[in-house]
Amino acid sequence: MTLNELRYIVAVAQEKSFGRAAAKCFVSQPALSVAIQKLEEELGAQLFERGKSEVSVTSVGARVVEQAQVVHRPLDDLVDHF
Repeated sequence: MTLNELRYIVAVAQEKSFGRAAAKCFVSQPALSVAIQKLEEELGAQLFERGKSEVSVTSVGARVVEQAQVVHRPLDDLVDHF
């Protein structure tokens, strides 16, 4: 699990779209999707329900997103400081 993967998870949860999350993270949508799938395999749990028009977070995904936000908050604060 990498910091970028955690950033991708938070972005997908916020945007409810893999395409918009990819744009927000400055990566291609296929690259973001592969990273999320790899992480889901690593964790052995589905983090997102993929619908036709929207993506929703699973209950396991919600816990992972919450922890990812905790990890990223100090990093975001550091970047904002400079």
